Amino acid sequence: MKALLTASALCAATLMAACSTDPDLYVAPKPEAVQAVRISYASVAVQEVSLPTYAASQDISVADASGKISPASDSLWADEGTRAVTLSLAQGLSDATNARVAPAPWPFLNRPDVTVDVRFESFVADATGQFTLRGMYFIAPEDAGRADRSRSFEITEAYDVAAGIPAIAAARSAALAKLAQDIATRGLR
Repeated sequence: MKALLTASALCAATLMAACSTDPDLYVAPKPEAVQAVRISYASVAVQEVSLPTYAASQDISVADASGKISPASDSLWADEGTRAVTLSLAQGLSDATNARVAPAPWPFLNRPDVTVDVRFESFVADATGQFTLRGMYFIAPEDAGRADRSRSFEITEAYDVAAGIPAIAAARSAALAKLAQDIATRGLR
């Protein structure tokens, strides 16, 4: 009897495993090279970004025409949202500037010349083929003699809805590259 129950449990577990599938994982591709910007800081720390709840997880969220945001079925980002976006912005700022850039916590012995803090109000693809980033960033120099700055941003990147999640990933990457360029140009000069 015990062997029959064990065999039944094993058979049930095998059937459940066969019916369930792992979600597809997507990585936002590295964006094309951005235009170099000369900034007035030698080192830049990027604080961990603040994302809306729906964007902070691994879910790939899409807004419908009514504004309802839902996760894509059977698909996830390959990395947690906050970490991936913070790293992408740090890489984008590094690519766009002549500065040493790193995400917080600052990994170097000497303090950074300036800290960038980005807070997103919106970070979502919509069903019409637009990926939108909206929010504010804050520039906090280490030198008290230099002025703090805050800037609002809204960046929209078009994508082909028919191309699916790879197109959303490319639009996300391109939009973050544009944000890095904006931070370098309007915030760090």
